[in-house]
Amino acid sequence: MAATARPECDADTIVIGGGIIGVAIAAALRDQSVLVLDSGAPRFGTSLTNAGHIVVSHATPFAAPGMVRMGFRSLAARDGSFALSPKIPLSGLSWLGKFMSKCNERNTAVLTPGLLSLLQISAQQVHQLGIPTTSTGMWEIFTSPRAREHALHQVEHMHQIGLSAHLIDKSEALESEPLLTPNAQAIVELSEDFGINPETLWYTLRDANPDATYINNVTVDSLTPFVDFVRVNVGTTTYSARKVVIAAGAWTPSVTKLVGVNLPIIAAKGYSITIPHMRTNIAHPMILADEKTAVDPMGSALRMSARFELTRASDRSISTKRITQMYQRAKRTLRLPEFPESIQSLSPWTGVRPASADGAPFIGPLAGMPNVLVASGHGMIGTAMAMGTADLIARYLRGERISEAELALTPNR
Repeated sequence: MAATARPECDADTIVIGGGIIGVAIAAALRDQSVLVLDSGAPRFGTSLTNAGHIVVSHATPFAAPGMVRMGFRSLAARDGSFALSPKIPLSGLSWLGKFMSKCNERNTAVLTPGLLSLLQISAQQVHQLGIPTTSTGMWEIFTSPRAREHALHQVEHMHQIGLSAHLIDKSEALESEPLLTPNAQAIVELSEDFGINPETLWYTLRDANPDATYINNVTVDSLTPFVDFVRVNVGTTTYSARKVVIAAGAWTPSVTKLVGVNLPIIAAKGYSITIPHMRTNIAHPMILADEKTAVDPMGSALRMSARFELTRASDRSISTKRITQMYQRAKRTLRLPEFPESIQSLSPWTGVRPASADGAPFIGPLAGMPNVLVASGHGMIGTAMAMGTADLIARYLRGERISEAELALTPNR
């Protein structure tokens, strides 16, 4: 049974947000009473229909050296990997300025160790859940004229941060993965990465704590921290708890503003499609490096995800043009069927990721408010990092050890 909350509280911990981060935190707090407040549809982020990659290899923050140049190239080429939506809020300009200032070696050095630690914890704990995962490591495929150079650089980078990676012989790769085209010039195996069905992970974590209470289709109107508890108002209903964890994805800034904190998080929209009934399956989850596309086998289906479009958190519009571009780019590397007559057969989907300005999530208590914690800003690695994030939040709540590397992910940095 879950522990009983203080008499004046409805729960030991209230989690605001029921996406992959929120359900992972609730699952990690089985020794407490937990109340999860979730806004429900249509405010789903990328928890259920993303590529399902568990990528320990993505330990470098998104704001890294070279990203500004890559972003400008993408905008100029209109290749769809990075974009600015006409719906981007005015705060997006400030976010862009902060992001550009953080694309440096120091930011990478400070944030990488904490990211790596939590990604490794996540990968280990996902395996312990016993849910189906790919039995093979991730393949990163390079197709550009400098493919081998970029592949070797990736292998070297992985070794520098202590991860396993090696080149795969092209002829062997083409033989073992018939869906690969000869455009695949260099292949790197990222041995510690693997694929899952993200919906399976979400439901498994959602059900892992049967004593947690979920209240859906609600929006937090006010948040008032006191010395020993926090009061949360939802419409005409008031809840209270010893601690509150804000895990509201791209809507996190609107919640932290209720306590006077403006976190530099912006919505970054991504697209996914699912190709059903593939005649030939792939064994390896893949990152199509030059096409900026993630690919994951899901039974006889193939999931693809791409795009990083800065926009408003409420933007769930789906562009047929963007879906077509993603599909055609992937066909450079994979032998896919012809684009279908009906786009609906691909189950087109879009969701918004919470992207922080320095490329790493905010995890930990807010300054001066030890009973209000944040777990958001994961960008494209929310699914990959969910269980590690939950583990860190649980240690904060229990007063357990936090490493220096993990402390660097504080929302007060």
